Amino acid sequence: MKLNKINIVIAFVLCFISVFYAINNKDVTLLLFSLYIIIPFMFKISPIITLLYMLFGFIALFLGCQLHLFKTTTWFDNFSHFIWGFLSGILAIYILIKLRMFNHKNIIFNGIFIFIFSLASSSIWEIMEFSIDNLFNQDMQRAASGVYDTMKDIIVALFGNIIFILFYCLEYKKKLLIRKIIDNL
Repeated sequence: MKLNKINIVIAFVLCFISVFYAINNKDVTLLLFSLYIIIPFMFKISPIITLLYMLFGFIALFLGCQLHLFKTTTWFDNFSHFIWGFLSGILAIYILIKLRMFNHKNIIFNGIFIFIFSLASSSIWEIMEFSIDNLFNQDMQRAASGVYDTMKDIIVALFGNIIFILFYCLEYKKKLLIRKIIDNL
């Protein structure tokens, strides 16, 4: 498939950039980003999911964490959580398809699963941020704002997910963007 070859090239470039940046800045955490990029290829995940996964990882982990856009750009944190909320909807549908539980006609079940999956994955991310802050003396949750930052992140991700669900419901009978992505999973 053409998209698989494109994904491999993108993964190689992202790994090269992260390793180069890690060596120049003596930052071992970027080597973990390289592992993050390789994961979809280890589990033979759908090319479209792999591409979206890599792009989100680049936005959140590299641009946000390593280039410090989370700290220097006021809207970047909200942007990345909103994007996750939207992408988690696609990932939820992919999981339903893999579990053979997805049915285009069962829009209510699909919508509820997408909603719960997004809420759960956002909460798990915030738990991970809390754990990293406490184990490695970091400040991913911005201790000064504490609960406010955590709740804002979950709410923004949920808003992105609700937008995804609305698009999904509006496309119920027409094959527009989201339905075309689903049909290619």
